[in-house]
Amino acid sequence: MRKNKKTRSLKNTKRIVALIAILTGLSSGTIFAAKEIYDSCFDRYDKKELYTIYGEFDYSRVSYKLDRQLFNFYSSQVKLQGYFYPSENSKGVVVVSHGMHAGADDYLPIIEYLVKNNYSVFTYDCKGTYNSDGDSTIGMITPLVDLDNALNFIESDSYLSKQPLFLLGHSWGGYAVTSVLSIHKNINACAAIAPFNSGYTLIYEKGEQYAGPLVGGMPKVFLDIYQKILFKNYTKYNAVKGINSTNIPVLIAHGEKDSIIDFNRQAVIAHRNKLRLENVFYYVGKDENAGHNTIMHSKEAVRYQKEIASKLAELKEQKGKSLSDDDLKEFCNNVNHSLYSEVNEELMYQIIDMFNKTI
Repeated sequence: MRKNKKTRSLKNTKRIVALIAILTGLSSGTIFAAKEIYDSCFDRYDKKELYTIYGEFDYSRVSYKLDRQLFNFYSSQVKLQGYFYPSENSKGVVVVSHGMHAGADDYLPIIEYLVKNNYSVFTYDCKGTYNSDGDSTIGMITPLVDLDNALNFIESDSYLSKQPLFLLGHSWGGYAVTSVLSIHKNINACAAIAPFNSGYTLIYEKGEQYAGPLVGGMPKVFLDIYQKILFKNYTKYNAVKGINSTNIPVLIAHGEKDSIIDFNRQAVIAHRNKLRLENVFYYVGKDENAGHNTIMHSKEAVRYQKEIASKLAELKEQKGKSLSDDDLKEFCNNVNHSLYSEVNEELMYQIIDMFNKTI
């Protein structure tokens, strides 16, 4: 079976290379090399060992206070692992779309906050991530494809389809929840934290920012064609188009010192002059909340995260060698996980308030 799978993959690669060569005029060697670089950027992403995770970012740490139900659905023939967190007296269902190099569990503090405020949560691991199938995360447009299929699943479900529907996403997921507004028109409100505008152009924009026009060995003409082969019509959607296609309230939150999605370059907030004024609101993270992830956490949590990082560095220096699993487990057991992952209530209050006003 493994040999057949490898043979099919090689045949598929040859077909793709031949097609791109015809369409672009690039040599097969250039295309093979560029495809190798591209694919290596989107390997499968599995969850780290629990004793290396600080904070309430694993269900085992919150199961006593947060109920959940497991289910599966398909996205482009790949089985995804889904999670449903019911809330008593639920006002509606919030679909949470996670960031790249993360999974659904990494948003448990936000999920818990939503549930406590009477919103049920529907979330899932994207392709090639955590408990979902897939050998690869495929590309920057993947979360849009998966969210589209998640919403199709919700719309076909007799219970979920009758609930008011809301979207919340971070980074990769923030791009998805805003872009999908062009496709699905049954959303009450949308909140995007640290979102980028376009999955189609982001690789080139980031590469040009750091590596120049060749984007680390991937010509733009290759990126354009290869992504259209992988994602087809999904390449035409972006956050600006999605937001402008609807009149529902949309909250865009971004840290002013975000080093992952540049506030003034790739971020949706950098395109404010292109967005309609009537239904779009902004939250700008400053000081401790100015980063890509720290925007989601309380100021006290961010300070504590720095303290834990400093203590871990000190321990490594004391040991004078790589820490053993037992060392890491002991260190992790002494972390205040609740404080480490405490949410930014100022931001979350604005999101909840926006959701409430639509009901």
